[in-house]
Amino acid sequence: MRIPVDSVVDAVKMGVSVQGDVDAPVRVAVYLDANAPSHIVSCLRDALVPQATSGLVRVARLDAPAFSVKADTDVALVVSSGSPLLQDRVQQIVIAGVPTVVLCESSVEVPFIQRDTAMLGLIAASDATHLLSSLARWILDRTDKETAFAANFSFMRIAASMRIVRSAAMANLATGALFFVPGADFPIMTMTQLGMMLKLAGVFGKPMRVERAYEAALVLAGALALRAGARAVVRRAGRPGVLFKALIAGAGTFGMGCCLSAYYERDVDYGPLNDFFRGTYVRARSLIAPEPLTAQ
Repeated sequence: MRIPVDSVVDAVKMGVSVQGDVDAPVRVAVYLDANAPSHIVSCLRDALVPQATSGLVRVARLDAPAFSVKADTDVALVVSSGSPLLQDRVQQIVIAGVPTVVLCESSVEVPFIQRDTAMLGLIAASDATHLLSSLARWILDRTDKETAFAANFSFMRIAASMRIVRSAAMANLATGALFFVPGADFPIMTMTQLGMMLKLAGVFGKPMRVERAYEAALVLAGALALRAGARAVVRRAGRPGVLFKALIAGAGTFGMGCCLSAYYERDVDYGPLNDFFRGTYVRARSLIAPEPLTAQ
């Protein structure tokens, strides 16, 4: 089925929008208590290294005499093992309107936080893997800059990408179940998959370049393959075919997203492929319109 021109235009607009999401400014404040656990401090030092110029991490002491919270702060991380000053400082940060999470080794060190809220949370972890995975989920639950955060901080990319993949899979599952006219759902599903591809590229720090066209071509090929498979199943299944069509759309989109995520985790060199197409274009142009001979 032919993709309408307006769908292509929408895809381009979507790419521009995703690039804007990637470039959104990200501001993280890290406050260190005097007794902050060294292994947590070391873990955050390695993890909170912005990968783009849009990211900024500010570090300050919790017991600083001139304690302040910048107005543009997106999230605040407080590292402590518990202290008399901790509750008062955390309250100041929350009152300033900044989502705040306290990072410590044990929850008994921070008794004033009984449960997570929209503005205040607690992560108690003794190993780096649990700490970073919990922190990634906590931040993603409390920001509307998911793409920018993941593009800047690599430890957040898996959690962010899985949210994107699951959302696209559920959207196409619903589309497959609600559209009964054969072929009517194909452009919608394909646009969802292209949008997923562009968001995943942004999450993994892949800028909008001509190379994304190769990946879009693979997504379109995958969409056509899923459509052909769904049609074959619907013809054989009869009335329950709508259910199978929806399941194929959802599962196929999920699998496509997982493959794209694994692909974007690796740095692929498109140089040889670009050289091939460039050389093919030059040869084709010389055959169609050869350069005129000049007199010697």
